Amino acid sequence: MELFYLSEHTSCYHYSKCMQEGFRHYKFDKGLNHEEQLVKDCILFVLKGSLQLSCNGFQPTISEGKMVFLCRDSLFSMCALENCEVMTAMFEGGVWSCQKASFSELYHLKGVIEYRMEPLDIRERLSKFLELLAGYLKDGANCIHFHEIKLKELFWNIRFYYSKPELANFFYTIIGQSQDFKNKVLDNYKGCRTVKELASACGLSISTFKRQFNTEFGETPAEWMQKQLLGEIKYKLSVTDLPLGIIANELDFSSLANFSRFCKRCLGYSPKELREQIKSK
Repeated sequence: MELFYLSEHTSCYHYSKCMQEGFRHYKFDKGLNHEEQLVKDCILFVLKGSLQLSCNGFQPTISEGKMVFLCRDSLFSMCALENCEVMTAMFEGGVWSCQKASFSELYHLKGVIEYRMEPLDIRERLSKFLELLAGYLKDGANCIHFHEIKLKELFWNIRFYYSKPELANFFYTIIGQSQDFKNKVLDNYKGCRTVKELASACGLSISTFKRQFNTEFGETPAEWMQKQLLGEIKYKLSVTDLPLGIIANELDFSSLANFSRFCKRCLGYSPKELREQIKSK
């Protein structure tokens, strides 16, 4: 089925062919490999086939009828274990104020969850929603307002048909007591080299920032920022063939020797040794 007056839709200012927030529908051939760093939060739905995912130290297999959540700035790679059909929903900060509030309501459950990035079933009503959505996208529906409405419908669907413990486990990495504060940290930490710079980017004094950060993340800003850096190092060594000097430069190390000493101190191995270990596995 085709849309009536498609040219009128595509000429509209609100029609986007390269949208940062909204839905995308993909078909992958068996054996396809893909690496990416996300700029938005993402729910990945596997409609057919299965994928092997590697993200933030976890390596889940996402089979047909399952979905998984990936936090913005996640460094991930995936391999299609068979021919696949996939839908992605890209969004930021809980989509709208009602959803931000619902994420904050799940905060008290984080303390009783052992997060393992486990896929969640795509239940019947959600499956029907995705089936219809795939048809809309195939027909060329790509208006910004259409995607906004469908994102809201997606989250209503998720809130209606999944329990709070399931949602707390699924969205674990973005749930916060103060959702706005957590969003500011996630949005700004990539461009900051020090805790002081991150506090300034979030519009807070260093003392207020540290206190709020400890409450929200359960660790100091310096500890958390180092974990993010180590994750990025492992990603660049494992899924890229970039020379070590370029990686050191991209991560703002003053020299390759400085980068090597940092890896040796924090990870126990030099970058070259780490890359060799990863390739051997």
